Amino acid sequence: MNKKLGLATCQIDSVPGDIEGNLQTLANSIKANLFYGPWVQLVCASELCIQGIPNMETVAQEIPGAITQACSELARQHGIYLVPGSIYEKKNNRIYNTAPVFDPQGNLLGLYRKLYPWRPHEITSSGEETCVFDIPGIGRVGLCICLDLWFPEVIRDLVWHGAEVILIPTATSTADRRLELILAQAAAITNQCFIVNVNGTGKGGNGQSLIVDPEGNILQLTGQGSENMTALLDLGRVETVRTQGTYGVTYPLASFFHERHRFDYQHKDYSESPLADSLKLFR
Repeated sequence: MNKKLGLATCQIDSVPGDIEGNLQTLANSIKANLFYGPWVQLVCASELCIQGIPNMETVAQEIPGAITQACSELARQHGIYLVPGSIYEKKNNRIYNTAPVFDPQGNLLGLYRKLYPWRPHEITSSGEETCVFDIPGIGRVGLCICLDLWFPEVIRDLVWHGAEVILIPTATSTADRRLELILAQAAAITNQCFIVNVNGTGKGGNGQSLIVDPEGNILQLTGQGSENMTALLDLGRVETVRTQGTYGVTYPLASFFHERHRFDYQHKDYSESPLADSLKLFR
Protein backbone atom coordinates (compact mmCIF):
# COMPACT_ATOMS: atom_id res chain seq x y z
CA MET A 1 0.00 0.00 0.00
CA ASN A 2 1.25 3.49 -0.87
CA LYS A 3 1.17 5.36 2.43
CA LYS A 4 2.80 8.56 1.24
CA LEU A 5 0.99 11.71 2.37
CA GLY A 6 1.50 14.95 0.47
CA LEU A 7 1.40 17.64 3.15
CA ALA A 8 1.61 21.43 3.08
CA THR A 9 1.49 24.05 5.82
CA CYS A 10 0.63 27.76 5.84
CA GLN A 11 2.55 29.91 8.34
CA ILE A 12 0.42 33.05 8.01
CA ASP A 13 0.84 36.63 9.17
CA SER A 14 -2.84 37.47 9.65
CA VAL A 15 -4.45 40.83 10.47
CA PRO A 16 -6.73 40.64 13.54
CA GLY A 17 -10.34 41.18 12.58
CA ASP A 18 -9.74 41.28 8.81
CA ILE A 19 -11.54 38.03 8.06
CA GLU A 20 -11.92 38.64 4.32
CA GLY A 21 -8.30 39.67 3.91
CA ASN A 22 -7.02 36.74 5.96
CA LEU A 23 -9.12 34.29 3.95
CA GLN A 24 -7.53 35.70 0.80
CA THR A 25 -4.07 35.30 2.36
CA LEU A 26 -4.92 31.67 3.17
CA ALA A 27 -6.19 31.12 -0.37
CA ASN A 28 -2.98 32.57 -1.82
CA SER A 29 -0.87 30.43 0.48
CA ILE A 30 -2.73 27.28 -0.57
CA LYS A 31 -2.25 28.17 -4.26
CA ALA A 32 1.47 28.68 -3.72
CA ASN A 33 1.78 25.34 -1.96
CA LEU A 34 -0.03 23.53 -4.77
CA PHE A 35 2.01 25.30 -7.43
CA TYR A 36 5.24 23.95 -5.98
CA GLY A 37 3.70 20.68 -4.75
CA PRO A 38 0.85 19.58 -7.04
CA TRP A 39 0.96 16.24 -5.20
CA VAL A 40 -0.20 17.87 -1.94
CA GLN A 41 -3.32 16.22 -0.47
CA LEU A 42 -3.57 17.87 2.96
CA VAL A 43 -3.03 21.51 3.93
CA CYS A 44 -2.87 22.82 7.51
CA ALA A 45 -2.72 26.49 8.55
CA SER A 46 -1.88 28.17 11.87
CA GLU A 47 -4.21 28.69 14.83
CA LEU A 48 -6.79 31.53 14.57
CA CYS A 49 -5.19 32.77 11.34
CA ILE A 50 -8.53 33.81 9.84
CA GLN A 51 -10.03 35.92 12.65
CA GLY A 52 -6.91 36.85 14.60
CA ILE A 53 -6.44 36.33 18.32
CA PRO A 54 -8.07 39.40 20.01
CA ASN A 55 -11.77 40.21 20.43
CA MET A 56 -13.12 36.68 20.37
CA GLU A 57 -16.62 37.80 21.42
CA THR A 58 -16.83 40.06 18.37
CA VAL A 59 -15.45 37.71 15.71
CA ALA A 60 -16.82 34.34 16.92
CA GLN A 61 -19.10 32.57 14.46
CA GLU A 62 -21.33 29.54 14.48
CA ILE A 63 -20.37 26.42 12.56
CA PRO A 64 -21.52 26.13 9.83
CA GLY A 65 -21.12 29.82 9.03
CA ALA A 66 -19.50 32.24 6.61
CA ILE A 67 -15.92 31.26 7.50
CA THR A 68 -16.45 27.52 7.26
CA GLN A 69 -18.36 28.00 4.01
CA ALA A 70 -15.39 29.86 2.53
CA CYS A 71 -12.98 27.15 3.75
CA SER A 72 -15.24 24.42 2.40
CA GLU A 73 -15.08 26.09 -1.01
CA LEU A 74 -11.26 26.27 -0.84
CA ALA A 75 -11.06 22.55 -0.07
CA ARG A 76 -13.50 21.67 -2.86
CA GLN A 77 -11.89 24.02 -5.38
CA HIS A 78 -8.44 22.53 -4.89
CA GLY A 79 -9.51 18.95 -4.11
CA ILE A 80 -7.62 18.82 -0.80
CA TYR A 81 -8.13 17.93 2.83
CA LEU A 82 -7.99 21.27 4.65
CA VAL A 83 -7.44 22.26 8.28
CA PRO A 84 -7.65 26.09 8.07
CA GLY A 85 -6.06 26.56 11.49
CA SER A 86 -8.78 27.20 14.04
CA ILE A 87 -11.60 29.69 14.54
CA TYR A 88 -13.53 31.11 17.45
CA GLU A 89 -16.75 29.10 17.38
CA LYS A 90 -19.97 30.31 19.00
CA LYS A 91 -22.08 27.41 20.31
CA ASN A 92 -24.73 27.20 23.05
CA ASN A 93 -23.74 30.56 24.56
CA ARG A 94 -20.11 29.50 24.74
CA ILE A 95 -17.05 30.26 22.63
CA TYR A 96 -14.62 27.51 21.67
CA ASN A 97 -11.27 27.54 19.88
CA THR A 98 -12.21 25.05 17.17
CA ALA A 99 -10.32 23.47 14.29
CA PRO A 100 -12.56 22.29 11.42
CA VAL A 101 -11.52 19.60 8.94
CA PHE A 102 -12.75 19.55 5.33
CA ASP A 103 -12.46 16.75 2.79
CA PRO A 104 -11.66 17.24 -0.92
CA GLN A 105 -15.36 17.56 -1.73
CA GLY A 106 -15.72 20.43 0.74
CA ASN A 107 -17.63 18.38 3.32
CA LEU A 108 -17.08 19.18 6.99
CA LEU A 109 -15.30 16.01 8.04
CA GLY A 110 -14.82 16.82 11.71
CA LEU A 111 -14.39 19.44 14.43
CA TYR A 112 -11.84 19.62 17.20
CA ARG A 113 -12.44 21.96 20.14
CA LYS A 114 -9.25 22.80 22.05
CA LEU A 115 -9.02 20.75 25.23
CA TYR A 116 -6.46 22.97 26.98
CA PRO A 117 -6.94 26.72 26.36
CA TRP A 118 -3.96 28.86 27.37
CA ARG A 119 -5.08 29.83 30.88
CA PRO A 120 -5.46 32.44 32.27
CA HIS A 121 -5.20 34.45 29.05
CA GLU A 122 -7.43 32.34 26.81
CA ILE A 123 -10.95 32.35 28.22
CA THR A 124 -12.60 30.07 25.69
CA SER A 125 -14.49 27.01 26.90
CA SER A 126 -12.65 23.70 26.85
CA GLY A 127 -13.62 20.93 24.45
CA GLU A 128 -14.31 17.38 25.56
CA GLU A 129 -13.07 15.02 22.83
CA THR A 130 -9.96 14.38 20.75
CA CYS A 131 -10.19 14.16 16.97
CA VAL A 132 -8.80 11.83 14.30
CA PHE A 133 -9.75 11.49 10.64
CA ASP A 134 -8.81 9.14 7.83
CA ILE A 135 -7.29 9.79 4.44
CA PRO A 136 -8.42 6.60 2.69
CA GLY A 137 -5.65 4.35 1.49
CA ILE A 138 -2.97 6.45 3.20
CA GLY A 139 -3.45 6.75 6.94
CA ARG A 140 -5.02 8.34 9.97
CA VAL A 141 -4.42 11.93 11.07
CA GLY A 142 -4.77 13.33 14.59
CA LEU A 143 -5.53 16.96 15.39
CA CYS A 144 -4.97 19.17 18.43
CA ILE A 145 -4.25 22.88 19.01
CA CYS A 146 -1.28 24.80 20.44
CA LEU A 147 -1.08 24.29 24.23
CA ASP A 148 -2.49 20.76 23.85
CA LEU A 149 1.07 19.81 22.84
CA TRP A 150 2.16 20.43 26.44
CA PHE A 151 -0.03 17.55 27.66
CA PRO A 152 1.33 14.08 26.77
CA GLU A 153 -2.09 12.60 27.47
CA VAL A 154 -3.60 14.42 24.46
CA ILE A 155 -0.99 13.12 22.02
CA ARG A 156 -1.13 9.62 23.51
CA ASP A 157 -4.92 9.53 23.17
CA LEU A 158 -4.67 10.50 19.50
CA VAL A 159 -2.12 7.74 18.97
CA TRP A 160 -4.34 5.27 20.86
CA HIS A 161 -7.03 6.14 18.31
CA GLY A 162 -4.63 5.27 15.50
CA ALA A 163 -3.03 8.61 14.54
CA GLU A 164 0.15 8.25 12.49
CA VAL A 165 0.65 11.97 11.93
CA ILE A 166 -0.56 14.72 14.28
CA LEU A 167 -1.34 18.27 13.16
CA ILE A 168 -0.97 21.07 15.72
CA PRO A 169 -2.09 24.54 14.55
CA THR A 170 -0.43 27.05 16.89
CA ALA A 171 -0.30 30.78 17.64
CA THR A 172 2.66 31.16 20.00
CA SER A 173 4.37 34.56 20.10
CA THR A 174 6.04 34.17 23.51
CA ALA A 175 9.54 33.09 24.54
CA ASP A 176 8.40 29.54 25.29
CA ARG A 177 8.19 28.78 21.57
CA ARG A 178 11.69 27.37 22.01
CA LEU A 179 10.25 24.82 24.43
CA GLU A 180 7.50 23.85 22.01
CA LEU A 181 10.12 22.82 19.49
CA ILE A 182 11.51 20.44 22.10
CA LEU A 183 8.03 19.20 23.02
CA ALA A 184 7.25 18.48 19.37
CA GLN A 185 10.37 16.34 19.10
CA ALA A 186 9.60 14.60 22.40
CA ALA A 187 6.01 13.84 21.32
CA ALA A 188 7.25 12.32 18.06
CA ILE A 189 9.89 10.24 19.87
CA THR A 190 7.68 8.86 22.65
CA ASN A 191 4.76 8.12 20.31
CA GLN A 192 6.76 7.15 17.22
CA CYS A 193 4.68 9.29 14.87
CA PHE A 194 5.00 12.39 12.68
CA ILE A 195 4.35 15.74 14.40
CA VAL A 196 3.45 18.78 12.29
CA ASN A 197 3.37 21.96 14.37
CA VAL A 198 2.24 25.03 12.38
CA ASN A 199 2.79 28.39 14.10
CA GLY A 200 1.62 31.81 12.88
CA THR A 201 3.64 35.00 12.46
CA GLY A 202 3.26 38.67 13.35
CA LYS A 203 0.45 39.02 15.89
CA GLY A 204 -0.36 35.34 15.31
CA GLY A 205 2.95 33.91 16.52
CA ASN A 206 6.71 34.00 16.10
CA GLY A 207 6.96 31.30 13.45
CA GLN A 208 9.36 28.36 13.57
CA SER A 209 6.87 25.79 12.33
CA LEU A 210 8.33 22.32 12.06
CA ILE A 211 7.83 18.76 10.88
CA VAL A 212 9.28 15.96 13.01
CA ASP A 213 9.60 12.32 11.94
CA PRO A 214 8.79 9.23 14.09
CA GLU A 215 12.37 9.06 15.42
CA GLY A 216 12.42 12.71 16.49
CA ASN A 217 14.40 14.12 13.57
CA ILE A 218 13.40 17.64 12.46
CA LEU A 219 12.67 17.32 8.74
CA GLN A 220 11.82 20.99 8.19
CA LEU A 221 11.93 24.14 10.31
CA THR A 222 10.74 27.54 9.09
CA GLY A 223 11.92 31.00 9.99
CA GLN A 224 9.90 33.71 11.70
CA GLY A 225 8.26 35.30 8.65
CA SER A 226 5.41 34.12 6.44
CA GLU A 227 6.53 30.79 5.03
CA ASN A 228 5.11 27.52 3.74
CA MET A 229 6.34 23.95 4.03
CA THR A 230 5.65 21.07 1.66
CA ALA A 231 6.62 17.49 2.45
CA LEU A 232 5.93 13.97 1.25
CA LEU A 233 5.56 11.96 4.45
CA ASP A 234 5.96 8.19 4.26
CA LEU A 235 3.46 7.02 6.88
CA GLY A 236 4.78 3.50 6.38
CA ARG A 237 7.76 4.62 8.45
CA VAL A 238 5.47 4.90 11.48
CA GLU A 239 4.73 1.18 11.41
CA THR A 240 8.38 0.37 10.68
CA VAL A 241 9.68 2.40 13.64
CA ARG A 242 6.99 1.07 15.98
CA THR A 243 7.59 -2.58 15.06
CA GLN A 244 11.37 -2.53 14.57
CA GLY A 245 12.19 0.07 17.22
CA THR A 246 13.48 3.65 17.24
CA TYR A 247 16.95 3.39 15.69
CA GLY A 248 16.24 -0.33 15.78
CA VAL A 249 16.57 -0.63 19.56
CA THR A 250 13.82 1.11 21.56
CA TYR A 251 10.04 0.43 21.65
CA PRO A 252 8.41 3.16 23.78
CA LEU A 253 4.87 2.74 22.44
CA ALA A 254 4.80 -1.06 22.61
CA SER A 255 6.34 -0.97 26.10
CA PHE A 256 3.79 1.55 27.36
CA PHE A 257 0.77 -0.49 26.30
CA HIS A 258 2.37 -3.84 27.19
CA GLU A 259 2.89 -3.03 30.88
CA ARG A 260 -0.70 -1.83 31.40
CA HIS A 261 0.09 0.46 34.34
CA ARG A 262 -2.56 2.88 35.53
CA PHE A 263 -1.47 5.93 37.47
CA ASP A 264 -3.32 7.66 40.29
CA TYR A 265 -4.02 10.83 38.32
CA GLN A 266 -5.91 8.73 35.76
CA HIS A 267 -8.58 7.51 38.17
CA LYS A 268 -8.43 9.64 41.33
CA ASP A 269 -9.73 13.15 41.90
CA TYR A 270 -7.22 16.02 41.92
CA SER A 271 -8.21 16.82 45.51
CA GLU A 272 -6.40 13.63 46.60
CA SER A 273 -3.06 14.90 45.28
CA PRO A 274 -0.42 16.53 47.54
CA LEU A 275 -0.54 19.41 45.03
CA ALA A 276 -4.15 20.19 45.85
CA ASP A 277 -3.32 22.66 48.62
CA SER A 278 -0.41 24.37 46.89
CA LEU A 279 -1.20 24.58 43.19
CA LYS A 280 -3.48 27.47 42.31
CA LEU A 281 -6.13 26.44 39.81
CA PHE A 282 -7.76 28.85 37.38
CA ARG A 283 -11.27 29.93 38.26
